[in-house]
Parts: sequence; structure tokens; C-alpha cells
Amino acid sequence: GSPNFRRVPLTLRPLEPQDFSDSDDVSNVPNKCLYDGRMVCGSGMPTVKGYKRALERVDAGPGGKNMVFWTSLREEPVVYVTGRPHVLRLVDRPLENLEATGVKTYVVERMEENFKKDVLRELRSHGRILLHDELEERPGTFSVVPIWETVAEDEILTPKDVIDRIKKEGYRIDYARIAITDEQAPLPDALWQLFERVRGGLLQAGDFVFNCQMGRGRTTTGMVAACLISSTMHSDWDGESSAIVKYEPSTEIYDAIDGLSEEEAYLHGEYKTILQLVGVLSHGKAAKRLTDRAIDLMQDVQNLRHAIYDYKLKVDACEKGTSKERKLRSITVNYLYRYGALIVFANYLIEMKDLVRVVVPFPEWLRTHREITKLLERESLD
Repeated sequence: GSPNFRRVPLTLRPLEPQDFSDSDDVSNVPNKCLYDGRMVCGSGMPTVKGYKRALERVDAGPGGKNMVFWTSLREEPVVYVTGRPHVLRLVDRPLENLEATGVKTYVVERMEENFKKDVLRELRSHGRILLHDELEERPGTFSVVPIWETVAEDEILTPKDVIDRIKKEGYRIDYARIAITDEQAPLPDALWQLFERVRGGLLQAGDFVFNCQMGRGRTTTGMVAACLISSTMHSDWDGESSAIVKYEPSTEIYDAIDGLSEEEAYLHGEYKTILQLVGVLSHGKAAKRLTDRAIDLMQDVQNLRHAIYDYKLKVDACEKGTSKERKLRSITVNYLYRYGALIVFANYLIEMKDLVRVVVPFPEWLRTHREITKLLERESLD
């Protein structure tokens, strides 16, 4: 009911000198967390029962003591029919999500209200509705199967309707929607919304839950961003003197004698674009290390650095110029952009740590750093 659900500590512990040795690089530093009671969770799109089970699991059911801040990162309009989520798809592309990069949350939710009205209109006209399901014929290959369904009108709900119902049943949930396009990096506005969402919930929430369609890409990105926000805002982190800035590993990126293999370098995220980003950011090495620690903490379903490398291998194996190669390259570039954007966001958070009263919004901060946006826009996979 709540696929790919996992739960990990929200906040990383600042590193101490003993966490490093002369031979250590960031990938060997243990992911030590601050166990302050706050957790971050990820999930695929839940059913109505899935919502309830997930909330009960973290003691946020009726009579529970926990409070959950649940954030949906889906951009696609969703309607629930008999407790299961269904999305709107184009008739000529039934296996692909609709994309409207940069769409505002209120627009998506208005589309869902109209979607619900269309479904109700069909139900009233025909007495039943036509749904479509995806069946996996073999790994990675799906077929679309039509299903006529007879349902009651009160079984057709938008996600907001679902949340309102389970709230009335006593479930302890604060719900929000931040629209992010599938397999793309979150735009600066979305990262700023995540910042405000997490910062605003730290005093109330015991758990922050993020979901997308499958609970992998966008969900893991939301979990990483929440971890970065909570870690840099925690009282144990003290800005410039924090261990994340103060204690730099003594080794260079490549060992002078042996160095890393090409595969190891890529799995460490050492693409040219990323290394150049690290060079121009005010806290580049620290921001990359913090981001990598958060990524490794959230890797049960997807490790972003590993996903980039896996896609890069698929691109390299394709015949250059084919439609398959172009599609895979686009996905890989977007994943690399996502990784770079998270490092930039971590750098921003470290900078803002020193600004006690005034926090410059992330999109505004990024607009004043054209050298960063130019690097992020590169499409090289070297």
C-alpha cells in the first residue's frame, strides 16, 4: 500500500578529526547520524490504506504521539478510485508521465479537481468508468490493460480529499505538494519550497515523509534535501567552525601514485562538471562531502551517484545518435544536474548558516552566481 517505504535518521552528525585518516576519502567516512528523534521517510505513491499503515507505523495514527509532515513531489495529476491512485496520461503515450516542468502546485491541484469532475461525468453517463492498468510482461516491458470499473461517486477522490478524510479519522498528518518533474532535477524554486517546508516543520514534526510515483528518484532527492537542511540548521553545527568545513581530508582527489580507477572516480561523483563546481563554490569540498553523506544515507532504494554511472554506461553502450542514445543521455544529464544542484544547495545552506536574521531565498541567491548556473547547464558526461 505504501511501496518502497523506508525510514532513516533525518540529521547527520558533524564530522570530527578522528573520522578521517590519511588514507580516507569521503566515501569511507561512516554515515553517523544525530539521533534526535526526527526521521525522514520515503515512499512510492500510497493507496488510501497505504497512507494509514505508513502513519500508524510511525505512531501518527489515531491516538498516536507523532506528527508527520508528508510532502508529495508528484507533478502528474492524480485521482484516487476505490482507494488506488490513477494518473492522467496521453492516449498516444500511455506509459509515460505527463510533464509540465515548473508548473505551480495550485495548477496541478486544480487539474486534479477537473480530472475528478471528468471521471464523475463519465460515471454518471455510463454507470461505470474505464481505467487502465500497467502489467509487466517481462522485466522493463509493460503493456496497458483496459479495465471497466463500477464504483460509487464517493470513491473518487483527489489526493487532498484523501488527506482530509484520514485527518478526520484522527491521523496526525500535515500535507503539502511540491511539483517536480520525473527524472529531472528540482528547479531552484522547488528546493526553496523544500527548505521552507522542512524549516517550518522542525519544531512540530517527528517524521518528514516524501513520496513520488515509485519512491525512487524524486523521493530520494527530497529526503537528501531534507537531510541537508536539518543537518546544517542543527544546533550542533556552528557554521564556519563546524567540522564539515574545518576538517578537510588531507588527501587529494586522486592519489599521486595509483589514483582512482575511472569507475571509482565516477562512483565518487568526480565528473568534470562536479569538480569544477566544487572549485567555484565558497564551500565546495564541504558541500560535496555533506551531499555525498546524505546520498549514501538514503541509498536503500537509489544512490544518485551510482544511478548516474549506471545510466552513463548505458549511454556509452548505445550507438551514437540513435533515439535510444539520445533519450538515455537526456536522463543521465538530468541526473548529473540533480547531483550538482544538490551540492550547490548544500553550499547555499552552509553560507546561510552564518546569516542569523536574513536568509536570501535560494533562487535569488543562485541568480547572483551566474558562474554556477553556467556549469550546471553543461551537458557533458565526462
